[in-house]
Amino acid sequence: MFLLLSLTQCRADTVWGISRSTFLERLARQENAFLADLQIEEGNLAEVFRLGPGAPYYLSLIFTSLEREQTAEKLLTLQWQRGDSPWREEAAFLRLSIQMENRRYEEAETLARQILRRAREERYTFPAERKLVAALYWQEQDEEVLTLLEEMRNSGAPWDDELDLFTAVSSQRLERQGWQQLFIDLFYSKRTSILHSRAYAYLEQEGVLDSFPQAGLLFFQGKDLLYRGQNSEAIDLIERSLPGLEIERLDLDILIEEMGAAYFAVAGHNRGAEVLLDLSERFSPSQRLVAVEMAGRLYRKEGNFSEARRLLSEVVRDTGSPKLRDRAIWFALDMARSLSPGELLDQVEEMASLWHEPVFFKAILEPEISRLIAQRNWQDLHRLYRLLKGFGPPETMARLAYINARAVSLGLLDSSGSQASLSPQSLFLEARSAGEGYYRYLSEAALIDMGFPLQWKLDGSDQQSDSSRGEEQVSEDDSLEILIRGYFEYGLYERGMELLRSHWRTLSPGLILDSALTLQNRGEYLSSVRLMNLYVLRKPTAVERGDLELLYPQAFGKQIGGLAKSEDIPASVFFALVREESYFDPQIVSRSGAVGLTQLMPETAGDSARRLRMEEYDLRDPDQNLRLGARHFSRLLSRLEDIPKALMAYNAGLSRLRSWERNFAGLPTDLLAEAVPYPETRNYVRKILVSAVYYGGLYYDQSLEETVFLFFPGLK
Repeated sequence: MFLLLSLTQCRADTVWGISRSTFLERLARQENAFLADLQIEEGNLAEVFRLGPGAPYYLSLIFTSLEREQTAEKLLTLQWQRGDSPWREEAAFLRLSIQMENRRYEEAETLARQILRRAREERYTFPAERKLVAALYWQEQDEEVLTLLEEMRNSGAPWDDELDLFTAVSSQRLERQGWQQLFIDLFYSKRTSILHSRAYAYLEQEGVLDSFPQAGLLFFQGKDLLYRGQNSEAIDLIERSLPGLEIERLDLDILIEEMGAAYFAVAGHNRGAEVLLDLSERFSPSQRLVAVEMAGRLYRKEGNFSEARRLLSEVVRDTGSPKLRDRAIWFALDMARSLSPGELLDQVEEMASLWHEPVFFKAILEPEISRLIAQRNWQDLHRLYRLLKGFGPPETMARLAYINARAVSLGLLDSSGSQASLSPQSLFLEARSAGEGYYRYLSEAALIDMGFPLQWKLDGSDQQSDSSRGEEQVSEDDSLEILIRGYFEYGLYERGMELLRSHWRTLSPGLILDSALTLQNRGEYLSSVRLMNLYVLRKPTAVERGDLELLYPQAFGKQIGGLAKSEDIPASVFFALVREESYFDPQIVSRSGAVGLTQLMPETAGDSARRLRMEEYDLRDPDQNLRLGARHFSRLLSRLEDIPKALMAYNAGLSRLRSWERNFAGLPTDLLAEAVPYPETRNYVRKILVSAVYYGGLYYDQSLEETVFLFFPGLK
């Protein structure tokens, strides 16, 4: 009996001849090659359940990646027929998708009906109904298609534009009264997409185009050509169709947007503006302003600034739509910026109090601030600061307050007379309260140096949204959490990450944290940090030190710490550089061709390799990449004797930095960094400093002001 029990237990602990623990360990490490040669037959297929109740579903995904599609589909069938929820339904839907992709519509119809009979949750019944409609449509079972579509409308099931196409085509095939109107609605009220090409091709193939009036046919063909990217021909047809169309039946917002985009694409700016203005006389007052705004944008692109300004100002004055007003203001400001700083400031004075979303205007204001610093136009910088008070984006206001504080403290901006209220202290305090991260830290350091009784805490307050404070966050979908944990258990990390990032607002913070820890233990720091950024938004309590250590990990700590010491680089700065460059992913390659942990360009790496006498190297090798990157940054630092300048050179190149030093001669480094015309380089310095603050505080017992003054000693 003991022998029989032992043999039975051994068999129960193996799956296809491999011990269960070994099997799962290999999957977790993504060592899946062993699955390619496993002999799996009908007789032993069910052994997969020994791995867990969702094993058939998860392994089907892995077998698909190994191009064993038949085995994958058998596992999906097994999960559906003998498994538990939620894997049963997930397996069914995956199998259903495979059947639809392979045009096995009869099988898909059968499976969809089975799902509808067995599933109870709307998250499964609605998609199953949607798949069933598609399977019936492609089998031309039009009566049932229309019946199901009517039921879906009445039940409030999710609807999409393709279902409108199904409705129109099925109605035409059955010669139902009013089918022409269904096609008209599809073309008149939907954004241009492949559906319009499909619909036009169907009507042409069936020989029923002559069922529509000539103006409608021209519009149909124009939408088809728009989708195909033939903008010039499309515009001609749509323009010819418009006099014969009933304007009130069109979705005018879509029409104006798509016509405008087509005119921009073919550089028909004046023509487009004139057509839209003529057409707008047939619109309601609110819709007319949408056309006027587009005409103003077209005139702006043509360089007809006076007419563009007149039209955009009319929209700002008369529209009741905050979104349309903001858009018109944005283009008016952008046009003014291209003319002169004074013109822009005048427009800001006129319009800042009228805009709705301040952050929308950050992209206009930020480069203008840099340009004013480059021109040393401190008076206009102060004027911009005053004009935006109460209206500007918070980060932009923090930046302006900081810059004005520095300008006053350096004697660049007169603080006497009418500007007597200006003081560096009050401006630094405003920058500290308005901003997060960079300007807050610089201002706090300056205030501490002035003797203000501030005490910076390593609490991660800049990592946390106030929206989730003081409120317990509970998962709204336990079955989804079960699915996600399974993805991680079976080594399907990318799928797990995709679901986590799609549903993070309804998932428990504990799941997000566990997943981030799993990924960090695997060395996938980029994914881990991304999840931690979501975790701190979901966490109901304050961010703790352990959370910050996951956000700012000491990955490759021995190598980075040793190189920082040998190359005379502050360790907190080198850690920050590697984190912000690559998030510790040794295999990452940027769009510009920079490779590895320190994101070195091949030619830069070659120069460092020669200096280190490295004849052969691999930029994807962590040790070699770090060694080459450390030497490159160390050389820049020794030549420039300035951390921010070395960072600017590292990001944009030494020659560009030298030109900026010449052009902005005399500016202290913090203001020089603000004057740099490259947004990427400005942001690079900012994010490295913020990261260095955390690395310094977490691992090197550095205070906030110590790190800030390490970067900007002139701020003292």
